[in-house]
Amino acid sequence: MRAVHLRGDWFDTPAAVKAYVHVLGEFDATGMCVVDNDHGMLILHPDQLVSATNVAESFDCTRRAVLKDRVKSASDASPPLVYGTLLHEIFQEALMSNQWTGPFVRTTIDSAIQKHLEDLYIVKLDVPTAREYLLTRTRELQCWAELFVAPKPKPGANAAGRNGEKVNMCVSKLLDVEEHVWSPMYGLKGNIDATVQVTMNVGSDSKTLTVPFELKTGRNATAAHQAQTVLYNLLLSDRYDIEIVYGILYYTENSQMMRIPAIRNELRHMIMKRNELACHTRESSVQLPDMLRNRNACGRCFAQTSCFVYHKLADEGTAETSGMGDKFNEIVGHLTPKHRDFFLKWDDLLTKEEMVGLKVRRELWTMVSAEREKLGRCFADVIIEQGSAYEEAGSSKVNRFHYTLVKEHPTPGFSFMDSQLAVGDPIVVSDEDGHFALAIGFVMAIRKQRMDVAVDRRLHSARIREDGFNEKTNQVFAGIMEAGAGPRKRIGIEENYGGRSRLGDDHNGSHNAHAVRYRVDKDEFSQGMSTVRNNIVQIMAGHRVGLREIRQLVVDLVPPRFKAAPTQYVLDDGDGTDALNVDQKRAIAKVMSAQDYALVLGMPGTGKTTTIAHIIRALVSQGKSVLLTSYTHTAVDNILLKLRHAQTPILRLGAPSKVHPDVRDFAILAAEPKASLEDIRAAWHDTPIVATSCLGIGHALFNERMFDYCIVDEASQITLPICLGPIRMARTFVLVGDHNQLPPLVQNEEARVGGLDISLFKLLSDTHPDSVVNLEHQYRMSEDIMALSNTLIYQGRLKCGTEALRTRTLHVPDMARLHQHHHNARSMARLTPGSSFCTMGGSSAACWLRDLVRPETRVAFVNTDSIDGSREEAKGNRIVNPCEARLVTQLVEALLTVGIPASEIGVMTHYRSQLALLKHQLRGVKARGSDIEMHTADRFQGRDKEVIVLSLVRSNESCSIGDLLKDWRRVNVAFTRAKTKLLVVGSRSTLQGTGRVERDKKDKKERMDRDLHNGETGEEMLARFVRLMEERRWIYDLPADALDNHLFEELPATQAASASLDASLGAEKGMMGYGGGARFPGKDDNYIQTTRSMPPHPVARIQAQKPFKKVGPATAKSPSRQGIVPSAGKENARPGLLQPGKRVGRDKEALLKGRPVLQGILNDMMGGKHPT
Repeated sequence: MRAVHLRGDWFDTPAAVKAYVHVLGEFDATGMCVVDNDHGMLILHPDQLVSATNVAESFDCTRRAVLKDRVKSASDASPPLVYGTLLHEIFQEALMSNQWTGPFVRTTIDSAIQKHLEDLYIVKLDVPTAREYLLTRTRELQCWAELFVAPKPKPGANAAGRNGEKVNMCVSKLLDVEEHVWSPMYGLKGNIDATVQVTMNVGSDSKTLTVPFELKTGRNATAAHQAQTVLYNLLLSDRYDIEIVYGILYYTENSQMMRIPAIRNELRHMIMKRNELACHTRESSVQLPDMLRNRNACGRCFAQTSCFVYHKLADEGTAETSGMGDKFNEIVGHLTPKHRDFFLKWDDLLTKEEMVGLKVRRELWTMVSAEREKLGRCFADVIIEQGSAYEEAGSSKVNRFHYTLVKEHPTPGFSFMDSQLAVGDPIVVSDEDGHFALAIGFVMAIRKQRMDVAVDRRLHSARIREDGFNEKTNQVFAGIMEAGAGPRKRIGIEENYGGRSRLGDDHNGSHNAHAVRYRVDKDEFSQGMSTVRNNIVQIMAGHRVGLREIRQLVVDLVPPRFKAAPTQYVLDDGDGTDALNVDQKRAIAKVMSAQDYALVLGMPGTGKTTTIAHIIRALVSQGKSVLLTSYTHTAVDNILLKLRHAQTPILRLGAPSKVHPDVRDFAILAAEPKASLEDIRAAWHDTPIVATSCLGIGHALFNERMFDYCIVDEASQITLPICLGPIRMARTFVLVGDHNQLPPLVQNEEARVGGLDISLFKLLSDTHPDSVVNLEHQYRMSEDIMALSNTLIYQGRLKCGTEALRTRTLHVPDMARLHQHHHNARSMARLTPGSSFCTMGGSSAACWLRDLVRPETRVAFVNTDSIDGSREEAKGNRIVNPCEARLVTQLVEALLTVGIPASEIGVMTHYRSQLALLKHQLRGVKARGSDIEMHTADRFQGRDKEVIVLSLVRSNESCSIGDLLKDWRRVNVAFTRAKTKLLVVGSRSTLQGTGRVERDKKDKKERMDRDLHNGETGEEMLARFVRLMEERRWIYDLPADALDNHLFEELPATQAASASLDASLGAEKGMMGYGGGARFPGKDDNYIQTTRSMPPHPVARIQAQKPFKKVGPATAKSPSRQGIVPSAGKENARPGLLQPGKRVGRDKEALLKGRPVLQGILNDMMGGKHPT
């Protein structure tokens, strides 16, 4: 048994039972570790990374620090903040190039100003004023560089020590600027202005040290600045695997240089404060630290609005308890108990959902990259392709550096396209040695063997130790600028191509010049819930136009108002758009008469996009301004493409990489640099149409402009708090969607049950059905296909838009070519005795393949019950059906054979594991049909194909269909994607039986009203689907030998299924501790679990419940790990805190070896359900 005893200041650590901790200390022979004021440290929730800046600032106000993390609002910019940003960039550019001359500085100033024109516009500074100010301030930087940037310390180049002593020093090398560091070792993260190499002379001793360098553009030294610098010492210790004992703080305004030592007593208090902040984030309590009650500090605090809202609604505070009097009442005095209930409900639901995103994000350091790659959320062991790196001048900071990444050793059949990562996804780039977040950015392009990314920082071979390196006295690393070499061109990233060290070729050292191996992780939940939470905070505040009305409509659910007659409008159809049908005319009229809001319910294929485009034209013709939003950039751009010929200026917000190329041709892109402040003003204020995603409302434009109308597409797929963001920017809003299709994606079950998946569209349409106008004429499906959703979901309201559509069939170019899959005399001679075969010898001969492919078959339920081996297979929580996968493969290949274009074929399933199997089975087929789209039903929302082949997967004796098929909205999406042919492959008996099982259930707890459609569950609806198919004679019972009686070249079912399950389950094994992967502790394994007791001495005891179990035999590379902290690994440093051990190279599971705390984190993520 191992135990940690907390004494002294650590006794009050707010550790809860089963909270995971990271112990920095030594365990004695009895298994005890003492953490007190002099020895060791305890990191609570080490996987919860807290900003070092936030920790430092929390000593002034803990509540503000918590709110800064919890609620993210568009910050109020000010001239000092803008000037500070500009001076930082100018300083960093000059330091990287080691050029401080007047011409270079002036050029750098002009470049920085041009890049930050928007910031100048926001704070109303003109260019000449900004240039003059910066020229004045950069003279101080030039003087500093003249004195301090040198290979050896100059006389008079002194930094002030803590006790007034002078330290002669110089900055001799620059290692990096704006270095991101994520450290699960200390539970901290930070962005360091510069990492530099300094030479310090103290008496007769001279040391060359690597230190963090912080630049402050003010003159007032504060304790927060020093605390921040000290915490950066910890971060760099983790990043560079050495003891870093000093940091440098430089105040430009008074040219003060300070050497900040890392003192244990101060670090202890900082880590304890960090633990407190982590608990507020991790333990999800709505209760915040107390208000400061300081009129001066609180009166000018940036978090004032969120602080007051939480005090009023969560703390049930008053103007008196806030200490802010009338100012408090001015902002939140109007809020009622009903507002309180609304706020607390949605804040709690967001917090529950946020925990899921944080758990997935923590996979970066709790799961080796190869295992996460199997889940589709990461690419492991990639390197930079030689010659691909370049810097895009003038681009936004986050997209500045471009690289093409390739696999170092790709496995047969590997493709970057077989992953959850897609173009536009946010990413985190780390190396395979355990250094996290070297850069962040976005995926720019994906091909089979290459992936293009754009990131905010250069990727180079940092942390390479040079000759003569000594961990104590000569911490010399490869750098990007070296003093004494004279002014030089800034080192370009093209000199680091292939991931090789720039210095590996031109230095007389023993650097390892092999390519750096990176991992690229999808940055799940990169924005977190802080931006979304800000939406519910902002609608509660009373100082913005329109917020009172939003509260009345959304919180109080006051009925919307409509004018007796709609505003007249002129619609110019000169661009050749189709004539409006009666539904679309009603929709436009409804919107033109709305005074508060209107809802447009667009059933599948009814032309929602076209209708929205016409609504926008009608509004603009009346001189109205329109904010167009949707949850996805694709939906926004699809609407804009229908406005391309409208000759109306459009401003498109968002990263250019996320904007459709054709939209870039005619829209004004906000992210593109503007030539002047007037150009920015015109783009922001003179464009009648502004388009962005729902999460793009943090743009500074929205602090300056209110719109007449906000139109939200895909509104039924957007959670209510997200939807509040754009609609609060307009006087009238229009929601377009269909709550009979996919609801908002909610991953946390408690949040879903609590109602987070109820969209604002659903809430308002149920409360005020008179505000809804329906689009019922559809232009996608033939009548037979439409009959499914029309009968099961829409109660007969769907109509075909044209007579031709009603009877439309699939065009099959050459049905005769199907003979390629039928046996002839030669192939029959090769068959083994007893084999089945199909020759399709006559027109009357039965052939299931022909019957399903022929154009007349518009809808068919392909019943697999008669086939041996048609049952589903389950391993863990992964379910696949190899039989269905083979049938789908044969159907797709047959469709291609008869001439159906691959681009018109869609393959769909509800299960990701089945999707992986289908992709594996169809690999050979896709060589002929590379445009075949294969997705889950969720990904097919908003798309359509001539032919859809749907695999239902579930086939079992218990008639269990699982949660995915129980969701009737997902089923509706699946049934409404096909235009002329829908083939549903599944088990008739399973679907029929599930309806009977559901009716016979005594326990109806899961049959909540909001999960029903017209009073029936998803199971009952699927059973009704089977009855409908029976009535229409659309069920096709496959023969028992269906799998084998045609000619196809395919993987054997068992081989394909095994390959798929290995791929999809391999990641699960890596997480759970199966096989030879990294093992994580389960319930009965040893993990540090906190308990409270009151022993004779003031000790809080953190005790392991059971001894550690050994994992496999001990080897030279894998030592026996019996105990909380093994002898190797940087987390197990000896006392002294700033003495992390050398980081071991990470090969497969090495990152997790000897890291029981990181292992324990995953057990926490999975609720302690890991098998032992």
